[in-house]
Amino acid sequence: MTSESVSGLAALYRLTHSEEIPADLSVREKRLLDGALNFHALMAPGRRLQLYFYDGTWESLPRLTDDSSFNGLSRAFRARLFDAEMESLVAPEERVTLPAEEESIHLAGQAARHLHVSRDDVIAYDPPRHIPTDPLRRVARAIRARTPLMYDEVRDVELLRHRRSYTARAVRRNYAAEFAPGGVHDDTRIVPASPAPDGAVKAVLFGLHWFELGGAERWAFESVRIAREAGFLPIVLSNRDSHQPWISRQELDGALIIPFSEATVLSQTAGIEELLRAILRTFDVRGVVVHHNQWLYDRLDWIALSRPDIPIVDSTHIVEYRGGGFPLSSVLVDDAITIHHTISPKLAQWMTETQGVAAEKVVMAPLGGLTVEPGDATFRHRVPGAPFTVAFVGRMARQKAPEVFVQAVHRLMNSTVPMRFIMHGDGEMATWVTDVIRGAGLEGVIERRTSAIPVAATLDEADLLVVSSHNEGLTLTTLEAIAHGLPVISTDVGAQSDIIPTRGLVSRNVHLAVRQIEKKVTWLAEDETARELLWQEEHAAEQQLTRHASASEWFAREVSAW
Repeated sequence: MTSESVSGLAALYRLTHSEEIPADLSVREKRLLDGALNFHALMAPGRRLQLYFYDGTWESLPRLTDDSSFNGLSRAFRARLFDAEMESLVAPEERVTLPAEEESIHLAGQAARHLHVSRDDVIAYDPPRHIPTDPLRRVARAIRARTPLMYDEVRDVELLRHRRSYTARAVRRNYAAEFAPGGVHDDTRIVPASPAPDGAVKAVLFGLHWFELGGAERWAFESVRIAREAGFLPIVLSNRDSHQPWISRQELDGALIIPFSEATVLSQTAGIEELLRAILRTFDVRGVVVHHNQWLYDRLDWIALSRPDIPIVDSTHIVEYRGGGFPLSSVLVDDAITIHHTISPKLAQWMTETQGVAAEKVVMAPLGGLTVEPGDATFRHRVPGAPFTVAFVGRMARQKAPEVFVQAVHRLMNSTVPMRFIMHGDGEMATWVTDVIRGAGLEGVIERRTSAIPVAATLDEADLLVVSSHNEGLTLTTLEAIAHGLPVISTDVGAQSDIIPTRGLVSRNVHLAVRQIEKKVTWLAEDETARELLWQEEHAAEQQLTRHASASEWFAREVSAW
């Protein structure tokens, strides 16, 4: 049933006229193209399609699966580059269609598909979703760069109105009632997927947020690798617009990858689920794993009805202050989920005590060893005569509060102890962080490093890791810094206190955090004994945590039973 794709992996399509497709596509570009063609092969089973490919700029995110890719009705499709043709190798489904499917059938019935695969040079830019184009927004961004902590204070006040959404017990979703007469979807009904054929390829379906840098993504990619090594075909869906810079990662080798472009809405009828039903009747899906993918969360009840005997696992990291985030999405469809995997004791406690999830359905298995081999951790003493090196390791994203670290560095410039500062990471707010650093007069003081440099290299040079986040689960960088022999100070957020003792914690309030980080960094720079004692206490807490099976060990056992 499968053929070779443009990236050399198995595919659900056959290109019949592909002479114009550029021969110099990178691995990332090929995998984006594969994803689009596999998606449309599943959506147009057994058919031939004309393919139109379009140019774009650094502001043009890939257009691969969204509704406009069926009809071309988007400003993204302004300059056509080349054409091709493909044949879907997916077997058609014989069934009676419903009136509610009319819009989806109309879209899928189009003879052509319109696609934009962004070239690799866009990776040098911040994602366009975070680049303000309106002049007033540009002014607001500049003001935020000059006074970032005031913005954070205002934002925290605004977040107070969302507190009840994650501290109160959520009302579970009643999926069947939504499709009952008078329900949300009373114009349609649930149509479960038909069985897969005998001998179908055994697969595990994964839902990821996107293919970008992050601790959650590192663990998601590791779980894909584990499933592949267990003998399954990983089918990996993402649901967030992105240039997908990490789609070329080795962990995804051999997977069937479908990176969504939003909004993939009209092509997917509630209760029918055209894409998922095509996957379920084409492959012998033995399990479903959700890593921060809202599109898949919304469809878990339908999957459970279609395949009641397969396990459905979700993995969550952090309760968001605005609405609860993915753990709350998980709780809302608890009836469909077999196992809730959490990475920290505090999140497991929130699941069971606050949200009333049955304790036997919650597994706590921490992350670790995904970027640094822990080995036998020993405290790393300072290099004699070297400056005290303070590191920030994380995405350049609002959650990680890089502006708090920058402002703390500004205060530490008055220290009598020679210091060096490293900010390691990239992300959607990288150029804004540059603005903040420039606004604080710290150009040339803070050394910037991207993810092209291994985290281990930065930890090798650091004497202290600072976690300045607005919100967290239990950070992967905390575990790996401790395993690497250096202590951590952190804002008192999420489950960080599961590892960091009180004397290593600072307030979440940004102004207090900046002052307290300054004091604690100075204290540890001046007192090597205190720095070692802090590490010893954190290492003991980490050892206590790692007595539990790691996430990788737990998942390898889990998937072996599928």
